[in-house]
Amino acid sequence: MTRKMKSTDEEGLEDKETLLPQTYGDHTSVPRPRRSTLWPVSLFLPPSGRRRVSLRKLLAIVIGVVLAYKLLLSIWPVVLFQADELATIPEDLATTSDSEEPAPTATPADQEEPSPPPPPPQKPRVPKKKQTANNSDLSVPPHYTDLRQQIYSLPQHNYSLPFPEGANGRYVKFSSQVRELGWNNVLNDVLMNAHLAYRSNRAYVFMDHEWLMRHYPWPPEVAHEDPPLTPMAALMSGPAVGGEWPKGTKSQAQNALEDGSTPPPPPRAVSSTWFDLVCPPHKRRILNTSDVKPWQRWDLQARSGREVFDIWQLLLTDRASLDNVTNPIPTTGLGSDATIDDSTPLPNGQPKGEEDEYEDEGNDNCLEIVSGSREEDMFPQVFDLWLWGTPRILDLWEEFKTSPISTGLGASPIVERCVQRNMHLFSRHLRVDDQSPSLDPEDLDAIQRRQALATVEQDPLERALAVHVRRGDYKEACLELANWNSTFYSWNQLPFLPDRFTPPPYPGGHVSGQNSEENVKIYLEHCLPDDEAIVRKVEASRRDWEIEMGYLPRDFNPDSQDGTTNHYLETLFLLTNERDPVWLGQLQSQFSSNGGGWKNVVISSLEIVYDDAQEKSVGLAVDMDLARRAAVFIGNGVSTVFACSAH
Repeated sequence: MTRKMKSTDEEGLEDKETLLPQTYGDHTSVPRPRRSTLWPVSLFLPPSGRRRVSLRKLLAIVIGVVLAYKLLLSIWPVVLFQADELATIPEDLATTSDSEEPAPTATPADQEEPSPPPPPPQKPRVPKKKQTANNSDLSVPPHYTDLRQQIYSLPQHNYSLPFPEGANGRYVKFSSQVRELGWNNVLNDVLMNAHLAYRSNRAYVFMDHEWLMRHYPWPPEVAHEDPPLTPMAALMSGPAVGGEWPKGTKSQAQNALEDGSTPPPPPRAVSSTWFDLVCPPHKRRILNTSDVKPWQRWDLQARSGREVFDIWQLLLTDRASLDNVTNPIPTTGLGSDATIDDSTPLPNGQPKGEEDEYEDEGNDNCLEIVSGSREEDMFPQVFDLWLWGTPRILDLWEEFKTSPISTGLGASPIVERCVQRNMHLFSRHLRVDDQSPSLDPEDLDAIQRRQALATVEQDPLERALAVHVRRGDYKEACLELANWNSTFYSWNQLPFLPDRFTPPPYPGGHVSGQNSEENVKIYLEHCLPDDEAIVRKVEASRRDWEIEMGYLPRDFNPDSQDGTTNHYLETLFLLTNERDPVWLGQLQSQFSSNGGGWKNVVISSLEIVYDDAQEKSVGLAVDMDLARRAAVFIGNGVSTVFACSAH
């Protein structure tokens, strides 16, 4: 039987229970007081207040303290996070503590006290859904583990390579590059920057494509990053994303050799991850676009594209010219009157160690071009919108089109496999119920279809016409461009293209950014044509091309035909972001066999099939590559899609 006793030998501690002796088998327990929950305090009591403990007990105490310390470390970030979350709760939603109850409000005696209002509805947190190992779930963005490993393993990512690659190579990173804009705006900038790096005998540093969220194929709540990122090598292939140079590419430094020796090949593009390793922040030379572009310097907005390019190339190749416009050592955050000494922290906040020496002032191997202030320059790129949106860009075309950056440009493996999977869409009109045409020698129609099928299966897009029909958010974009009286964009302004557009002059007394209704109407005819205008343009383009290629006689008159004309171009490919089946059905009916004579109409937004999330993420590049391969492509002159596809 157990008898409980109260212990009060230590003032301020909890009451303790002492058990009288009990017998367990052959052993009799020794009466001992039960420990307080504050037992670790006894370690800090004076010797007179402590009992002697055995080594085993002392070891148990030490282990307990260590475990308690680890537990505290594990929960402390959660406590901080919850405290931070509570700090952001609006005052009207914050709950009061028990000690600070709100004062009651008076209510009439004959009226019941109102019940408290219900809590405001909380927006549920959407759980992050994980992608499958093979990216088969199209509802969430893909991962690019294998592709990123391939990029990491590029052969040029090697310290031991000889100059101009390796540890002592010459690199340029365009941190001023377009970000979070349409893919084709980015592509234009990437290709011209890479061409400038090539002409300057520097390795171009390629980065991930940063999406503008409204262009991303997935909603924000399932995105892995903000902004979402896609490896540039998922969207394209070629020297601009680390691919090998086309055969026969010569170094741009060959004229500098005086001993007659063969110069090394031009340095290959490297990833931003490799650049961070071979060119850590304290080794970089920083060139700000605001040090070059304003009228106080070279006034680049008043110069031709050729002059703009040559000025930047001079800065990337001539050390003395670079010295005139930039500090050789970055001093961001140090102040304009800062001096560099052994105690100066590096730009990344780390103190300079013995092995992390600053480069001498003449070293410009690691060059980074950064953006100027948006207040000073709305478009702080090296080649900005003020250049791409005017005819000044055109005198760079002849050089750019023959650059290995351009000739080596191609579809990425992800884009290519999606293109090949959907090729059957462009020859389906030659099959009946997925069966090959009849082999009956008397069936002339089957013979013709069999011959056409053999030709088309070699290149299904050889007899296709592609047309870009952008809708969705494009109406607002067109109105904005119209109010600014913008021209066609980029290479869409080339004089040898069949369509030209000179915006009408601003009305007298106009306000910048506000055009007249008459001018806006003219502009929208080119930027946002209606259905009838699209049909007229498609039929006229097919007729002109078939006459030019000899498939129709020169005196062909469509008005005298009865609709039985055998056209060479039989498939119409509509590149569109519109998904309204009603509108698309109405447009398609105007191109059907009993209307415009098209035997096959393929609509990208409704019919292109993606096998995995990686293919879905590059859907625009898939559409562009299909359009590029078509016999005829009708684009939108103010759109970057046409400029890049035509290029």
